[in-house]
Amino acid sequence: MPNLIIVATDANCEGWKERVKELDDQNAPAPIVFAIPDPHIERWLLLDGVAFKAIFDKGCKAPDLKCNRDHYKQQLIQAIQSAGTTPNLGGIEFAEDIAGKINIQRAKHADSSFQRFVDAINHKFNRWKSEERSNSTQ
Repeated sequence: MPNLIIVATDANCEGWKERVKELDDQNAPAPIVFAIPDPHIERWLLLDGVAFKAIFDKGCKAPDLKCNRDHYKQQLIQAIQSAGTTPNLGGIEFAEDIAGKINIQRAKHADSSFQRFVDAINHKFNRWKSEERSNSTQ
């Protein structure tokens, strides 16, 4: 059985709470942490211009906050193209590379949905550490 389940999906302009209501499973075999970019994952990929520059040798403009399905996809594509690279899959093919360079503190201050995810993961890890310490002193 897993120790933790991370459910990742866009909020798609429905908002974080609505998406959690749709996805939460009280009978899950492990605690659930939600990674729900609000409104879309492409926005998270544009949060840290320094991380973007580390991958593409050119930074990107900080994303605004709009609820338009294709807005962030287009922003990501344009940022990648302006750095001289052709995104064959709409830019999402670079997600792992960008995510690996993101400064978590900077990104969580730039986006409340990213902060919610980071805080939830930190809370879970801290709880495990506390339980581990408690178990080792018994």
